Amino acid sequence: MGRKLLLLVLALVFMAAANLRLCCAVAVEGRELEGLYPLYAVDRGRTAASAAAEEISSGAVRLPELSKSYRLSLRPAQGESAQISSAILDSTAGVELYQGVYINSVYLGSVEQREELLGELRRFITGQLPSWAEHGYLSQELSFKEQYGRTGGATPVEDMVLLVSGMAPVMYSDGEGYVARA
Repeated sequence: MGRKLLLLVLALVFMAAANLRLCCAVAVEGRELEGLYPLYAVDRGRTAASAAAEEISSGAVRLPELSKSYRLSLRPAQGESAQISSAILDSTAGVELYQGVYINSVYLGSVEQREELLGELRRFITGQLPSWAEHGYLSQELSFKEQYGRTGGATPVEDMVLLVSGMAPVMYSDGEGYVARA
């Protein structure tokens, strides 16, 4: 009986060992990122962040310190290289995360805060609301996409409001089907 128990324990240990995966825990500037990453994701993330930072800054950039520690896990690593790249770029001097502004997929520029632009657009639209109109809206689709850029490279919100309204003129409606362009 003892021999069978020993063999069962050994079989379980070998089965667990066969399913162990080598993974990495990653820290950027001393802050550990959540989750575990495959070994290749660390190098890919660092390479992508380095290339992006150099392109944004038009030259050599000092990337933040990246450290990794190896771990064994029964579960596969879930982290992706894009998460590592984002963490590196967030900590890189001279690089900031902005909101790219698009009208029907045409890039207009970027702003620091999406909500600030939307608030200014609402004020712009309601500030010009004709007395007969119930509400106003942009005639084209407005969309945003996070993107990294050079520090100080964002378009001022007031200028972006004018760009957006120039590309997507404001339409006004009386709520009963009558629509007019501003």
